[in-house]
Parts: sequence; C-alpha cells; structure tokens
Amino acid sequence: MSARGKATSPITEDRTVRRGTPKGLARLRTYAKGKEILVVGPSTAGKSKFAEYLQLGRLHPEGEREMTYGLTKSPTFVLTLGTDGRLVLNVRRTVDTPGQTGPVQHASLVGQRKPHAVVIMIDSSKPVAATVNWLRLFCNRLDTVLRKSHPARKKLREIIVVLNKRDKVSDDESEELTAKVRDVLKQYLSVILGAEQAKTIPVLECISIQTSEGSALIDNVLTCLAEQLAG
Repeated sequence: MSARGKATSPITEDRTVRRGTPKGLARLRTYAKGKEILVVGPSTAGKSKFAEYLQLGRLHPEGEREMTYGLTKSPTFVLTLGTDGRLVLNVRRTVDTPGQTGPVQHASLVGQRKPHAVVIMIDSSKPVAATVNWLRLFCNRLDTVLRKSHPARKKLREIIVVLNKRDKVSDDESEELTAKVRDVLKQYLSVILGAEQAKTIPVLECISIQTSEGSALIDNVLTCLAEQLAG
C-alpha cells in the first residue's frame, strides 16, 4: 500500500467523472495495466450499487435492491476524473461479493484474487456493535491472509472503508462509527501494514442512491481510489 499524509481526501464537488469502455487493442492495453478492485462488506451495505456506480455512473432510487449470489466481475473500463482530465484510473475489473458469505470468506478472497484495492462497504444505519464485529472478523482474517501471502500483500495498494447510507444517521452517530472503525483498523492491521499505514486508511462517508444531496460523497470515494491507484 502507498503511503499517505492524510487519512482522507477532501470532498471535492467540482470534479467531473467520465467513464469509457476501450475497444480492440486499447482494451488489451487497459487490461494489462489496469487495477482490480475488490468490493466487500456485509449484506445491505450497498456493494453492488457502489460497483455499478464505479463502472457506469448510475445511482438508483432508494428501495431498489438486487441480491448478489456470487462473485460479479465487471468488464475493463476507464475512469477519468477532474475538469483537466489528468487523473485517470484504468480498471481491469471490479469484483462484487455476496454479503451472505461472511467476513472471513471476504478476507480470504484477498489472498485468492490479489486485488490492487479493497473497498470495505459498511451500512452506517445498522447497529454499531454488529458492524464493528463484522469488521473485526474481517480484519483479523485479513491480517492472517496478508501474513501468509507475500504476493497479495505486495500487490495490495489501497484499502478504503466506506461508511454508506450517511443520509440515514446523525452526525454524532457517524462520528461514533468512524471512531470505532478506526480502532479496529489500528488494532488488527497495524502489525502487517505498519502503524502509520493502518492509521491513515481512508474512512469515507458515502450515499450510493439518488438523493437531493447529489453524488459528491460517492465521487469523493472514487477520487480517493483514483489518486492511490492511477498510473
């Protein structure tokens, strides 16, 4: 994972996000240098909605939900962010995971797939104790996976925790969850990643449905991913 000076990127509403699907030789070149993004998290956290927005830019109205029963892989695509178009993220594929398989299995996928980035989707509206327990089990297993697999640890460049459904919780509730998430990251990942790396894992708020607040929060997550994976 790359070093960072700050725990999170600032929210930037003026960034534009453009998506493209390369064809022919361009697709092969994009695939070769592209990054794999693994999206994990418990059921109802919004993994599929996030993965779809990442690839297609679609936000659906609240209430629309489809169950994910197996690993869902996207085709190769390109994200270009910013009005100047200088921030480009080539995505080999995103991998969306079924939430019902559990945190231990999700962490084991990191060893199996060796992604460049892991996006941990959290449902902010769920009871904090249950959410923290899921994350604790995931991080405990991830520590073991990365210890045993040097290739997976070397390839992994970014971990982001996304606190989805920010519109469903108060400021105090969001701050409480953020603090507890950071405690878990520090407790379980400081040894394998280093204390500074674990401390600076981004924990970002998100809304992955259509709301009057627009797409600023979810676009900020995309920007953070691109800043760490571009190139």
